[in-house]
Amino acid sequence: MIKFGPSGTGSLFEEEGFSKTIDVPAWLKAKGLDLYEYSFGRGVRMGEETAKIYGAEFAKHGIEISVHAPYFINLATCEEDKAANNHRYIKESLIALKNLGGKRCVFHPGSPLKMPRGKAMDLLMQRLDTLLADLYESGLSDTMLAIETMGKQAQLGDVDEIIRMVNRDKMLYPCIDFGHLNARTGGTLKSYDDYKAVLEKFIDGVGYDKVNNMHVHFSKIEYSAKGEVRHLTFEDDVYGPDFEPLAQALIDLNLSPYIVSESAGTQTLDSLYMKNYYNSLLK
Repeated sequence: MIKFGPSGTGSLFEEEGFSKTIDVPAWLKAKGLDLYEYSFGRGVRMGEETAKIYGAEFAKHGIEISVHAPYFINLATCEEDKAANNHRYIKESLIALKNLGGKRCVFHPGSPLKMPRGKAMDLLMQRLDTLLADLYESGLSDTMLAIETMGKQAQLGDVDEIIRMVNRDKMLYPCIDFGHLNARTGGTLKSYDDYKAVLEKFIDGVGYDKVNNMHVHFSKIEYSAKGEVRHLTFEDDVYGPDFEPLAQALIDLNLSPYIVSESAGTQTLDSLYMKNYYNSLLK
């Protein structure tokens, strides 16, 4: 079943008098949302006991929880100490995820830095193989690793690259960030057909089941000639992309992903808009 929710709570949470993570599940349930993404952007700093307390509260209110691994992960690094740290960050994220009672962990694949792009991708795939072997050995293969499409042209993570990564193992899924794709391609996601073409390419590339169960990030994003600049709100009418044609494409292709809003401060309201709009199309 398709689900909607925010990454973080945005400004509305504090405006309504809340400040603690323990209050998030009941608050989201009251808003009519289904999921929540907890970001470990600057590192995993959540102990086992705290995670289990939070997890029990999310389960009580029927809110699905996912996590985002630290933003600075780069599986294409040529430095062995940094590669080891990247693997540790992902493992720590997955352990916290399991303690929270969730199943989905999103991560950024990386950047070539000064390497040729093809060489960087080959190195990334080697790092990915090492990571996967470790995760299986550590009993963490029952979770979903969602690899995110990236917003800057210099970053690894266009459609073809994500397809190549996701095909490496059954625990790997795409996280399609449509705002990122729109930004890195200079605003090419405009119509129903544009969205449908992206979704069908992923279906052809990784199979229907993985796309049906994929993770989605959605926000409007300002972009320059090099790609992503900053996240915006749904009030933007310049950069896009718009959610409405994507909603129809998801329905027509019979896809039921988890959709997370990453809007700049309005992510809860924009999540609710997406859910309500999507449901209006079903009536």
